[in-house]
Amino acid sequence: MVREGIDVSQYQGIIDWEKVKNHIDFAILRAGYGQDIPGQDDPTFRRNADECTRLGIPFGVYLYSYAQNEREALSEARHLIRLIADYKMAYPVYLDLEDPRIGRLTNDQIEKNCRVWADEMARHNYFPGFYASYYWWTTKLTSGFFTRYTKWVARYADVLGAEGFDMWQYTDKGFVEGINAPVDRNYAYRDFPTEIKAGGFNNFELSTPEPPENNYEVGDHVTFDRVFISSESTIPLIPYMNHGTITRVVSQARNPYLIGNGLGWVNRDSITGTLRYLSHPTYQGDSLTDALTEIGVDASFASRKSIANKNGIDDYTGSARQNLELLQLLKEGRLKQ
Repeated sequence: MVREGIDVSQYQGIIDWEKVKNHIDFAILRAGYGQDIPGQDDPTFRRNADECTRLGIPFGVYLYSYAQNEREALSEARHLIRLIADYKMAYPVYLDLEDPRIGRLTNDQIEKNCRVWADEMARHNYFPGFYASYYWWTTKLTSGFFTRYTKWVARYADVLGAEGFDMWQYTDKGFVEGINAPVDRNYAYRDFPTEIKAGGFNNFELSTPEPPENNYEVGDHVTFDRVFISSESTIPLIPYMNHGTITRVVSQARNPYLIGNGLGWVNRDSITGTLRYLSHPTYQGDSLTDALTEIGVDASFASRKSIANKNGIDDYTGSARQNLELLQLLKEGRLKQ
C-alpha cells in the first residue's frame, strides 16, 4: 500500500494539524540542523511533534546535515537524539544530505560521516535513513553502505523512474489545507509503522507475539527472562543473554527446551516471546558464521541464505561483502530472522 505524506519545517509556519490530518497518511518533521546546539533546533519541531502525537498522525523526523567530519557527524546524531527522546515515531529518522558544503567532500568522507551518524542512531535503537536528491544518490551516495538503511529520494517528476527507494519526495510545491505555504509531498512505499513498532524502534516498546498454543520446537528463536541448569532443575538463574535458539526438546521435562549449545534450559513460563530481530552488539570479529553460532543461531549456508532473503539480499552467495552487510545488521540488532 502506497501512503502519501508531507515533510515540514519552520518554513511552513504554524500548521493547523486538525485540518492537515484529513489529507495525509504521515508527516516527516524537521527537528533541527547541524550540530548539537539548542539554537539550531527547529523552532516549530516540538509543537509539530506534540500535535502529531495528540492527533495520532504517524510521523518521522529529519535533521539537516552540515557535518564536515566524523566528530561533527556524531554531534548531529546526538542533536537528533536529544530532540526525539520523548516521542514515538512510526516513520524513520533521516539525515538530510543536500548542503553544498557536504557536496564538496569526497564520497569516502561523506560515507564516513554517515556511518558515524547511523551507528550512533542505531546504538540508541532508532531506525535511521538518508534523504538526498536523485543526483546525489547516483553520484555521491553510491557505496553499498547506504543499502543497509532506508533511502528517501527527492526527484520532482511525474514518475520516479528508479528503484531502490522506500520514499519519494515528488514535489516541493504541494498545497495542503491547514498549511499556508507550499509544502513537500511524498509517497512511502514501505510499511514503516508495522516494521518499526514490531521491532521496538524509535521509542516503541518491543512487541512480542503471544506464545503459540502448541509446544515450541527445535529451531524456534525465543526470548526468556530466566534459565535452568538442567531440564529438571527448580532453581532459576539470570541468563547472560536473554534470547537464543531451541536446539533440543525433552518432552515431559520440567524445563523441556535447551537453548543454544548449553546456554541453559527454559520452560513455557520463562519464555517471554519469539524474537523478530537478531542482535549481537558485543561481537568483535568479522565472521558472520561465528557471530550467529555464538548466539545459538543455525549458521549453515541454507540458514544464512534464508536470513539474507529476509533482509533484502535475494542473490545470497555467501560472499564477504554480503556477510559483512548481514553482520553489521546483527551488531545493530536489526537482522531479521
